[in-house]
Amino acid sequence: MAVANANANPSTSPCPDRRVRQTRRVVAGIIAAGLLGLVACGSPPTTKGTGAGRTDTPAKVDPKECPVAALAKASGKVKVNMWFSGLVDPALGVLTDMAKRYNASQDKVVVTANNQGNAYAEGLKKYEGAAATPSQVPQIQYLEDTMLGELVDKGQVLPAEACMEADGYDPTQITPAARAAYSVDGVLYPGYMNVSTPILYYNKVHFKKAGLDPENPPTTLAEIEAAAKKLKAAGVSKKPFSFKADQWFISTWLSGVGQDMVNNNNGRTKPATAATFDSPAAKEVFGDLKRMDDEGLLNAFPVTDGSIDHYLALVNEDSSMLVETSTASGTIAAALGGDLNNTSGVKIDTTALDGKKIVPGSGEYPGIKQPGQIYASGGAFYIMNTSSPAQQAASWDFLKFMLKPENATIWHTKGGYLPVLKEIEGSPAITKFQETTLDGKLLKPAVDQLATADPDRSGPLIGPYPAFQDILQGALEKVLFNGAPVDSSLAKAEADATALLKDYNG
Repeated sequence: MAVANANANPSTSPCPDRRVRQTRRVVAGIIAAGLLGLVACGSPPTTKGTGAGRTDTPAKVDPKECPVAALAKASGKVKVNMWFSGLVDPALGVLTDMAKRYNASQDKVVVTANNQGNAYAEGLKKYEGAAATPSQVPQIQYLEDTMLGELVDKGQVLPAEACMEADGYDPTQITPAARAAYSVDGVLYPGYMNVSTPILYYNKVHFKKAGLDPENPPTTLAEIEAAAKKLKAAGVSKKPFSFKADQWFISTWLSGVGQDMVNNNNGRTKPATAATFDSPAAKEVFGDLKRMDDEGLLNAFPVTDGSIDHYLALVNEDSSMLVETSTASGTIAAALGGDLNNTSGVKIDTTALDGKKIVPGSGEYPGIKQPGQIYASGGAFYIMNTSSPAQQAASWDFLKFMLKPENATIWHTKGGYLPVLKEIEGSPAITKFQETTLDGKLLKPAVDQLATADPDRSGPLIGPYPAFQDILQGALEKVLFNGAPVDSSLAKAEADATALLKDYNG
């Protein structure tokens, strides 16, 4: 999504922040350092889709849109200003190092990576403030996946697929689910994507104490509830399921059973004009969460910028399970793994749990019906069309550098993001990472579920996405924190979201 949560947006919640316990400060400090910014019934998934995004009439990209030849013709070094936000270490270090290594690899371009803040929303705000004055827009803009619709609507993005075709790079080398999520009318817009998905994290020690199999985590929401009941009954954890009330999880659950969030094929056939999430599936999910909360099985936390309380619930052993972004794996491994961080490929069996308080494990995202039903989320690097032809060509040259297999591998093994190139899936470097490091082990379920994700079931494409998110998230928070009824909360949220879409479309 360690890095900033791929889908977290600061919200003004009516609920006060939970008080963070003052115990185990050292471990909490490790988490705070890495997670400060952490805050995507149909047929089963298939990899047989086109990966071109869902559209009835795919557009044909024109390679002439990308002036790749302008770089060779430029006199002097071409400067590229790259704005990014939503990244903290280790991903922050990966990006800055990537720019340094690129600059050292050639003598035509100088890329400067400029951090606009820990939260994706900060980067969006900065871009929106500059958009009206094209000369103030950077050459490369890194933003959250949910901002694709607004970027394309503003008309300031050069489709990277045009550069790929002009330069002989085959875009089908990018994994279908990732390509589909970032395409509009069949055209891929960003030049590189940092993909993340939600997964389940859990404490294997707690599972063993409660008589649960520590190697077989829950695969559905119903199984989470069943496990939580056993954990609570055994006195292992007070509120077993730690849950940040983020709408991203709701959207992913609904997508997993073929429920669109908006009309017009989730906004991918043509612009969305109405919200469609008030459905039996949504009522089931909201109802399940509310019931678990009422029964003391759910440890619910509001979404507040920079909050790590839902992680501290596992550190303090108040909770045993958590759903969060896959990009949290590195920090969770560092904070909770201790001396298990270098396992040399040895399988952690149940005997290794004796005498320990926390041994982190992970599993595919538990769905409504089955696990691993996700779509590609995260952030993406866009080439802006507001600069000179030479700068546009230079921007593509840098992103092409990032697309090299060795650099895409670094984004996974060092930055915590998922592989987006087919040729590195199952490579020796990634296999070794998954077998010999705890963070690699924790990431593997996310890698597996992305590899089988249906490219024809991408997340919603919405212009006013941040405001849309706030509406749905507000409904969830009212249900969990204010005791509001599920049915009326969802109905009002859908009506408000539909009004938002109609206003946006004019």
